[in-house]
Amino acid sequence: MKFWARTLLATLALAALVHVAALWAVPRLIMARTIAAMDAAGALNAAIHPPRADDRARGVVMPSPDLLYTVCSFDVGRRPLRVSAPVPGTYWSVAFFAANTDNFFVLDDRGAGAPSVDILLVGPGQQAAPPPGTRLVRSPSRRGIVLFRTLIANDEELPALRQAQREQRCAPF
Repeated sequence: MKFWARTLLATLALAALVHVAALWAVPRLIMARTIAAMDAAGALNAAIHPPRADDRARGVVMPSPDLLYTVCSFDVGRRPLRVSAPVPGTYWSVAFFAANTDNFFVLDDRGAGAPSVDILLVGPGQQAAPPPGTRLVRSPSRRGIVLFRTLIANDEELPALRQAQREQRCAPF
C-alpha cells in the first residue's frame, strides 16, 4: 500500500510541476515567437502599419477588418521608448503587452483627453524624466509589444485614418 501511495503522490507532484511550468513557459514562448517575427519585419522600436485586415491577415490574433492596426515590438533594456500618436475622432487605443503576454497599460480615445498622446515607456529599474505633457509608463519586462487600434466607422474616413495611422510612432528616447 505504501508503494502505491508514494507512486501516486510522486505522479501528482510531477503533474503539478509540469502544469505550473507549462503555464509559466507557454505565454513567454508565444510572445518570444511573435516578437521575433515582428523584429524580422522591421518593427523593433519602430512602428509598422500593416495593410487593412482581411481573411488572410494573421499578424494580429483574430484581426477585425473594421480596425486599422499599428504594431511595434520594443526593447527597453538600454533606453526608454517614446510612443506618440494623434487621437482621431473615432475609437482608438494603444495597448502595451509584456514578454509574458500580460497587458500592462491601455489608453483609449476617451482616456487620452487630448488630440494626441505622448508616452515614455521605461524598462524595469530604469529612471527617466519624461518631457512635460508626456505620460510615464513602466514596463514589467524588457521586451514586449505595443499595439494601436483605430476603428474604421465608414470607408469615407479611411484616407484621414490612414494619415493618422502613419503618424503613430515608436522610437528610442
